[in-house]
Amino acid sequence: MSDQYCAKLDKFLLDPLSTLKVAVPGGAISAALHTQFWTKKSTRCVAVGLFAMTVGRLVLNVHMGIIETQILRALPCVDNNQKLQLADYRRSWFNKLDVLTSIVSLDLFYIFYNRSTTNVSHCLTVAVAAPVAITALQVFCFYPNYQRQVADVHAKKTSADDLFSDKSFVTRHRIFHGLDFVKVSCLAVAGLRLGCMLSK
Repeated sequence: MSDQYCAKLDKFLLDPLSTLKVAVPGGAISAALHTQFWTKKSTRCVAVGLFAMTVGRLVLNVHMGIIETQILRALPCVDNNQKLQLADYRRSWFNKLDVLTSIVSLDLFYIFYNRSTTNVSHCLTVAVAAPVAITALQVFCFYPNYQRQVADVHAKKTSADDLFSDKSFVTRHRIFHGLDFVKVSCLAVAGLRLGCMLSK
């Protein structure tokens, strides 16, 4: 039973379209919450929800996108193939969480932005919208091709060393992680701006 469950989970995580399969029902749930819950709440309640979601996304990106990645790279007991495969599993989980939290935070910001009592600066708009755009770019443009290449390492058709000797793969890999740093910076700015607004 456990082997069957692991096989299904493995298939789901390695499916290039699995994040889209999570995003669609996640969007539907967010739409239901939008109409039935958030629009009925006060502006301050929405702002607190947006602040909590922004801080949560910041922690998620710093922890899984940066800290854990560096720890994994430094593990002496894991070879390069295993490191790449582990990174692929982690990134698949991370992408799904990042997409779901992006949908919720964008919805909350839309409600907050359209409240008559709020005066939202251009800086805050960019700081909230940019991470969502970066996540969409990473998940739906960069990651499927990356995952297909890593799938060959899972299938033992190629090795991690072969992939990292491919200049185009390395360039895309660096851009992907560079976007993580931009995303973290934007989330930090958004968190600070929202925190200042809430403290008044």
